[in-house]
Amino acid sequence: MKYTPKELQDDVTISNASPLKEFFVLLGGLLGILLVVYVALGFAVELVVSRLSPEYEEFLGGFFANRYDQGEKSEQERRLQQLLDDLAGKKGKDGRRYRVHVVQHPNVNAAALPGGHILIFDALISEVESENELSFVLAHELGHFANRDHLRGFGRGLVLLVLSTAVFGQDSSISGFFLNSLQNVEVQFSQRQEKKADLRAVDLLQRKYGHVSGATDFLEDISKMDKKGRVAYFFATHPYPRDRITAIEEYIVSQQYVQKEKTALDPLFR
Repeated sequence: MKYTPKELQDDVTISNASPLKEFFVLLGGLLGILLVVYVALGFAVELVVSRLSPEYEEFLGGFFANRYDQGEKSEQERRLQQLLDDLAGKKGKDGRRYRVHVVQHPNVNAAALPGGHILIFDALISEVESENELSFVLAHELGHFANRDHLRGFGRGLVLLVLSTAVFGQDSSISGFFLNSLQNVEVQFSQRQEKKADLRAVDLLQRKYGHVSGATDFLEDISKMDKKGRVAYFFATHPYPRDRITAIEEYIVSQQYVQKEKTALDPLFR
């Protein structure tokens, strides 16, 4: 008699689902759980930042001070410090003095760091054409300090990095995918911070000069140099320059701020 094997039906040891489908279901579930954890930790960061004492932030800033507070300040840095003090006062509302450092870098940019440190790249200084324009850049960074954006960004970035590394490993491709996914969420948060810092900078210009001339000059320069277009800014930490300019102009109108003659840039800045 010839043996004919019987086809198995409904065997509990054999899955009828596609392995690929199961993989994506599991991956989606894992990412969903991690996203919930990330959001929860993000709220925790917000809570900690709002209660972080100036003394502890000064301690964090010590790591940056050791790097940038070396040697005698150049005449350019001393003049920038004077301008920053005029905008913020010798001491800010939180009782600390903000410090500016000129860094040699080809990018036209600036940054706010914990402890009241502001970095200005020398390429940026070479681009500005008036004191008002330079003041707006400094005031924008002061706006980040007022909103504690520098600490929020530092804390949220640290949470993102630790979470992805702890789950997937440092060099995992899945870790890279997870990081990119959450960074897209972070982008929208960062863009809102930038817009708030812009409006804070406008208020500081008004307080220093009695007008807001030069408030959009730097962004106009950035917009002229931009070759990426609006779509690329969907994934950028800064909003599209034209959108920032529009928001500033609308705010100026709403506050009834005026435009007057701008102050020439001191040659010492060069």
